Amino acid sequence: MEIGYAFILAGLFMIALETIIPGLYFPAWGIAILIYGVFLIIAPNFALPSAIIAGVVTLYIIHKAVYKKGMDVKIGAEKYIGMEGIMLKDVDEHHYGFVLIDGEKWQAKAKEPIKKGEKVVVVGIEGVSLIVKKKEN
Repeated sequence: MEIGYAFILAGLFMIALETIIPGLYFPAWGIAILIYGVFLIIAPNFALPSAIIAGVVTLYIIHKAVYKKGMDVKIGAEKYIGMEGIMLKDVDEHHYGFVLIDGEKWQAKAKEPIKKGEKVVVVGIEGVSLIVKKKEN
């Protein structure tokens, strides 16, 4: 068996290893080794530069597509901070009510009295409640 075929199998193994041990480290190595093996068979003089280029391009694509540096990704209730909503229920004596934000009903907490139908802004989170205040005109 030519050494190129061994590199192709090793590259495929590295790519498959990503399914068992996720982390996006193995695909770049796997693709680089796979390309190295292919080029060892068809054009040995270009094998190493092609493998390096393939590895770097793969890392760049993974970095841009998956990690998206600089994006402020928010999940759960924190994505509603700064958003406007409408009170569905008056704030009670315990400072709790319900608010509709982005089509979802959330329990809301407010320090001031807010009536049903008034517009509010989410200013924070406390447990499972959104902290809201009246929207200033």
